[in-house]
Amino acid sequence: MRTKIIVNPMANKGTCGKRWPQIRAELEMTLGPVVTDDIVQTRAHNHATALAREAVGAGYRRLVAIGGDGTFSEVLNGVIANDRPIAPDLVLAQVPGGTSNELSRSFGQRAIADASRAIASGQTRAIDIFRADAMGYSGSRVTRYGFLLAIVGAPATISWRAQRVPLFKRLGPVSYVIMTAVTALTYAPRRYRVQIDGAEQSFLSWGLLLCSFDGAGEGLMLAPGADPSDGKLDLILLGNLGRWESLVKVVPKLGDGTYIAHPKISRRHASRVTIASDRQVRADVDGESIGRLPMSIGLLPFRMNVAANRPSPN
Repeated sequence: MRTKIIVNPMANKGTCGKRWPQIRAELEMTLGPVVTDDIVQTRAHNHATALAREAVGAGYRRLVAIGGDGTFSEVLNGVIANDRPIAPDLVLAQVPGGTSNELSRSFGQRAIADASRAIASGQTRAIDIFRADAMGYSGSRVTRYGFLLAIVGAPATISWRAQRVPLFKRLGPVSYVIMTAVTALTYAPRRYRVQIDGAEQSFLSWGLLLCSFDGAGEGLMLAPGADPSDGKLDLILLGNLGRWESLVKVVPKLGDGTYIAHPKISRRHASRVTIASDRQVRADVDGESIGRLPMSIGLLPFRMNVAANRPSPN
């Protein structure tokens, strides 16, 4: 199977680029020599999407993203068009090099050697893919395909702030801790109109999470027990939380997932969700701020094969 390696040298504050010679050496110990023509590096935001599409057009059927979940998500968006894969028998892979490497963590391949063995083995696991449509910052509708999570409200605001304040962005995962505390003390719940698989309801909420995997970010356990291939999204509703309540009783428990036991937080499964608000509320997919509400999220009728050492429990 022809393999294209897409490297994001800016992942993890540029650490990925500095470590690329070491990462390449470890890959070649398992995969054998990698020719230069099979390697490309991103030069800008969302460049991996264009590189992935070009690679598939050139006949590559296995794409390896060297970076974090954001890089993997960009590659994913390059191989889907009109809600379908642009070619059959595609296999995607992640070699962990970013700030957040949830795909690698979930499948037990956080080490480069483990990720390399997963690629070389040919073993794959099919994961769910969803489509998100929102109002872009330019005022036009935007579409984004995701594999990890979609978030709105306070969680999306935390992500947006952490990535756009230059000083905090250089701090990596620490920036999310700081911004979570700041947002908890300043963000007031909004009223949302939400359709969950066709049933509509209205309520005050600090934010909503739609998770396919159990974790996200670096060390967050947002949906304990979530299965990325069960054909369902885990919808977590963060209720009408007060500022001190969110800071003291919710935020400290995001690491082990016990925050879900809070009486103002609920969880259920869903396959299609539409979220709207009269307020301007940010929307985020796979750690990338895509715009504002309204946003609709729906699972697609296919799964994507990814290289994995850990087979599906099913």
